[in-house]
Amino acid sequence: MDSPSSAADPKGPTGPQLMCRDRVIAAALRRLNRGLDCSTCTAYLLTEDDRALAAAMMVDTTLSFTVPSGMAADDRNFSTARAHQAGKLVLFENTDLQELTRRSPALFIHNPYPMMVASAPVRTLRYRFGVLSVRWVPPRPVATDSLDFLQAVADDLAVELADLAQQGAWMKAPDVPLFIAEVSRARAAAPVTAGAAEAGPRRPEAPVVPKPTGSTFLYQLQRLAAELTAAVHIRDVLAAADTQVVRPFGGRAVMLCLAEQGRLHVVGAAGFSRESVQRVEGTLLSRHTPETDTLRAIEILSFPSAEALRQAYPDVDPDPEVQARAYLPLVSKGRATGCCVLEFPEPAAPFAPEQLAVLTIMLEQVGQSLERARSYEIEHALTQTLQRSLLPRSLPHMTEAVATARYLPATDRADVGGDWYDIVSLPGGGIGLVIGDVEGHSLEAVAVMGQLRSGVRAYAAEGHDPAIVLERSNRLLSGLGTDLYATCCCVWLDLASGTATTATAGHPSPLIVDADGNGVTESLPVGLPLGVDAQARYEQSEVQVVAGSVMALFTDGLLDGRLLGSDAAMERLGRVLADHCGDNLEVLADRLVQDRRGWQVLADDAALLLVRYEGAQSREHRRVARMSVQRHHLQGVAQVRVFLRELLNQWDMRPMLDTLELLTSEVVTNALIHADSEVELRLREYPDRIRVEVRDSDPHPPVPTAIVADEENNQEAESGRGLLIVDALAGDWGSSPAGRGKTTWFDIAIPAE
Repeated sequence: MDSPSSAADPKGPTGPQLMCRDRVIAAALRRLNRGLDCSTCTAYLLTEDDRALAAAMMVDTTLSFTVPSGMAADDRNFSTARAHQAGKLVLFENTDLQELTRRSPALFIHNPYPMMVASAPVRTLRYRFGVLSVRWVPPRPVATDSLDFLQAVADDLAVELADLAQQGAWMKAPDVPLFIAEVSRARAAAPVTAGAAEAGPRRPEAPVVPKPTGSTFLYQLQRLAAELTAAVHIRDVLAAADTQVVRPFGGRAVMLCLAEQGRLHVVGAAGFSRESVQRVEGTLLSRHTPETDTLRAIEILSFPSAEALRQAYPDVDPDPEVQARAYLPLVSKGRATGCCVLEFPEPAAPFAPEQLAVLTIMLEQVGQSLERARSYEIEHALTQTLQRSLLPRSLPHMTEAVATARYLPATDRADVGGDWYDIVSLPGGGIGLVIGDVEGHSLEAVAVMGQLRSGVRAYAAEGHDPAIVLERSNRLLSGLGTDLYATCCCVWLDLASGTATTATAGHPSPLIVDADGNGVTESLPVGLPLGVDAQARYEQSEVQVVAGSVMALFTDGLLDGRLLGSDAAMERLGRVLADHCGDNLEVLADRLVQDRRGWQVLADDAALLLVRYEGAQSREHRRVARMSVQRHHLQGVAQVRVFLRELLNQWDMRPMLDTLELLTSEVVTNALIHADSEVELRLREYPDRIRVEVRDSDPHPPVPTAIVADEENNQEAESGRGLLIVDALAGDWGSSPAGRGKTTWFDIAIPAE
């Protein structure tokens, strides 16, 4: 069965065929409104991608604003979608709706009162157009022949739409539904029976020409307000402005700008070219441009054609496809804060007064939401930077052990938590693994975390055992004058013997498995959290680990204790560790945090420190090497090549030079361009491969980008091309966040003799 389409412009087609389509839909809705005495009556059409149903037209009643504006075509929470999928009439009684709302509270906004809904598909043997849906509020008895009447009207409409579709009429849903006047109902409270439906042949009526009404504009305002209320980030505000403001008014692109410190900054854009955005970004407010003039004069500048724009502003060179632009001030809290630029694909007539009124109200909402989102993102970025700045910049490079870490911040607040991890070099040549969690999410928690981390490092550097380090840290926290407590776990690993000495203060015990995935059990006494009792004493225990063993230290934010319970969550984490202990350590770390990253709302921070003990290195010592490149020092890539040539000569691996030099240069160059930090290069020899790690301070992962024909419009073509080479030539590669940045790594196989 086909979904009808048309050569007409989907963004706002006009013409006789579209008018005919709207007339036949309006006539069908009026028949239903008159014959079924319903509270709401809506026609849904498929969207352009056929993946959703959107309201195309509805009868203007007092309850029309509660009608769902659209839903996924396969969302079984709605009778409309069910009727579309099943191809037959679907009736939801009030009890059905109550049960659906209990399972999905978000539906309450559409089902706030007792009612009944019936939906009939609009389709022929060849075409699927959409659905006619009616509601009765309050619910009332509905005769079978009334439901038959609903389906008959839908079938008649389908035949008429099929004729228009064959003539090329556009059959997709508009951006905003049209409203038609309600039919006078003399029997509003009467039960719907067979007598309520039309009897005999259809009576001809005067054609109804739907036009935008006050309800149409109110509907737009309601939808925009609903989306902006839920908007947290600037991208959310931009998406709402694009779908609820730009598209309904026939635009194709939007740019949102805010004034800050004497300049205009683009905070979001959709549909504009990179050149257009760069031209506006950072513009001095004292300059004479359409954006700054709009902001200073607080007036709308509208240019119906590209030529009109060039005449007024000769320095502006719009894209060749641009036919019209409008510049509108953004006002928030009684002051002009920025500018909104709308772009139209064809010459545009001036806005009508009612359109300007609605557009002005909409943009005021957008401006307020934009400032709120901007403030949130700035605050969130500052707190995230503060949190990450107190974590290790990088983990130490060792021959006897390999380590990686993950930190996942909470997402349901701008505050930061007190989770931390660390690896400390011990005086005797071993390493100290530390994981901790300060209570709460606040700047105080971060400050306490920073002090505790410094204290633990200092006590460990003095040569104290884990239990003594916890006792001293406990007294330190008790003397800070804070009500916060903290949990902490310390594992001192002797790299020569493989002895692990562990003590914990209210913290989950580490998970340790050997190379075969067998758990290494230990009887570990758990002491009081730090800060609870200044005189608390802590015990420690020892366990022997063998080469290939993996140790996982983590905070409780990594456990899904809310659903599984802490014991079951710990057991599940242990199974994943045991089943995949032989994986690449970076891959294993990603696997352990995979479920946590998939949660929509992260209520708590999570930290993971993962270490694989390689065993004492003697005769079969695996070689390691490192170097660093200063930030923004692009000439340092040449130094990297020299370093690699000398190193591979020393390691007698000259045949690997070409491939290793190419891939390392690409990854280092990518890090220097995008990360505002020193870049560290590390190489580790394994029996069958060489591992290359490039560490920087940018936590965002690199993304390989396919090379497209139109590279001028592909903003990521240059920055992502090198990673395609890595992906093609490396045996394995990946990128892993660790500490304050990330590690991009790849493996190159050592060729056989």
